[in-house]
Amino acid sequence: MSEDDNYKIPEAMPIQTENIAFDADELVACAKCQRNNPPTRLNCFYCGSELEIAPENRDRIRPSLRKLEAWEKGFNLIVEPVAAPDIVAVARLVKLEPDLVRNLFESGKRLPIARVESAAECEVLQTALAGLGVPSNPVSDEALAVDVAPRRLRGIEFGDSGARFILFNDDSIVDVSPEDLKIIVTGAVFEKAVEATEKRKKGQTRMLDATETASDEPLLDLYSGNDASGFRITTAGFDFSCLGSEKGLLARENLKRLAKRLAVFAPEARVVDDYLSVRELLGEVWETDVRKDSQGMKRSSFGKFDLKRVSTSSNLRQFTKYSRLQRHIL
Repeated sequence: MSEDDNYKIPEAMPIQTENIAFDADELVACAKCQRNNPPTRLNCFYCGSELEIAPENRDRIRPSLRKLEAWEKGFNLIVEPVAAPDIVAVARLVKLEPDLVRNLFESGKRLPIARVESAAECEVLQTALAGLGVPSNPVSDEALAVDVAPRRLRGIEFGDSGARFILFNDDSIVDVSPEDLKIIVTGAVFEKAVEATEKRKKGQTRMLDATETASDEPLLDLYSGNDASGFRITTAGFDFSCLGSEKGLLARENLKRLAKRLAVFAPEARVVDDYLSVRELLGEVWETDVRKDSQGMKRSSFGKFDLKRVSTSSNLRQFTKYSRLQRHIL
């Protein structure tokens, strides 16, 4: 009896009878490299180019949700407040923790739920969310224009019919009427720096010492008319004499008083003062910027050198995105 005669298929082993591959007429040819791809993909498996999506394939595609770098230009999907969506299904779709998704909807605010790399992926995700009863709207990074800094103000002069915004750098004047001031956004920027000393020996790195410094600074962003970049007021370098007798000794308190003064000046302006309460929710999609810099080798003793590194983190970009979003959804 040969070995082949003794071979039997185990009874418990399932036999695949269904063809799990895609038919030839279902494959999508890449316009750039001409190679065929599964109809479930948004981008070419071989060259990465965006594929043309046939209408009949839209329901089959699932977004990849690749985490983008801060410098990359992407598309943000902003969800509308809805009551009691399928939290688990939404969390699975956007690849976030269910508790975070639940908190996002319970906030009752328009917040980003995903940031994707292409308009096509954003459209696919938007359609999938709509299928779960969650309306959303896309906003591109280009529309938020975070790389364009708000114009910093040095002072404000309130008059009978309007206000004069004095720019910080050149003392030029921008006249703003109460009807023209549309949005007042309050917030704060938190920055942290960690300076570490490391020693390398036999291919291994050991931390010897670390020093951490942290700071926070309240901010005030203002948007008027068709101005997309807005104006920014910080506690440093701003003349709070416009508050008159209400001016106090602490710049932080003066900034709060100024926000109230501006709200009285422009009663129809929308005041957005919830950044600090939604900051944690924003962090899952709009992450805090972290940068690591090496300061090179520093002499620690005769003939010995240690490596110095500085890690810094800041939420300035995140706050600016949130501020610009308020202007965008006005």
